[in-house]
Amino acid sequence: MIVECKQKCTDISVLYAYPVIRMVHMNNHSGERAVTIGANLKRYREAKGLTQQAVWEAAGISKSSYTSYEAGRGIPSADKVVALAHVLGTTTDELLLEPSEMVVSQDMVPILKRFDALPPEIRHQAKIALKGVLFGYEQEALR
Repeated sequence: MIVECKQKCTDISVLYAYPVIRMVHMNNHSGERAVTIGANLKRYREAKGLTQQAVWEAAGISKSSYTSYEAGRGIPSADKVVALAHVLGTTTDELLLEPSEMVVSQDMVPILKRFDALPPEIRHQAKIALKGVLFGYEQEALR
């Protein structure tokens, strides 16, 4: 699903289907990234009306680890990010990234909507074909 507000992708399958199209700049220093993750954890936790304890218990994370993540003093491992996203009812991208890092250009929105509307078995084939086409264009651009 594509949300119209700044054309932000919120469906994880769409985000990971288009790694070349995604406009993500993961070059933040780890301290800046930890602060982003902490702020996102707190925002989603409070939006769901959960306590910190409810989140760390449901995600299977220790109290000290979770409180350090939310305070922006640490970055959770990939498996913990997945568990936290599940508990908070959000995507991993929404926990890891700032909203400005998940923007899709206006001209791509109709294409992504059409892709998302495909039946799952065809979507998989289309993703493989799209990756092949993009690879071809990338190779051509390198010449």
